[in-house]
Amino acid sequence: MERREIVLENGDRYFYTISTYNAENFLGVIKATLKQFTVHKTNTSGDTICTLYQTDEGNWYDLIQSNAINPFLLTSIKMAIDKSE
Repeated sequence: MERREIVLENGDRYFYTISTYNAENFLGVIKATLKQFTVHKTNTSGDTICTLYQTDEGNWYDLIQSNAINPFLLTSIKMAIDKSE
């Protein structure tokens, strides 16, 4: 996978990879295929900050995550990804 770099408004640098994610209902039926953005602080895969999901229309889809991060940081990362895509 190709790692892409983003720079936030405050100058912090992050890296992300893109893959696909199948959103399923409780019966296991695929309801949507989303872009999955896995965000890392450095250019290595061992330091995942968060995982974000986006629809084909460009809308962000938030799944409940156990590793919740600061909402402002999350919004900043989404904005930086939108600019880079």
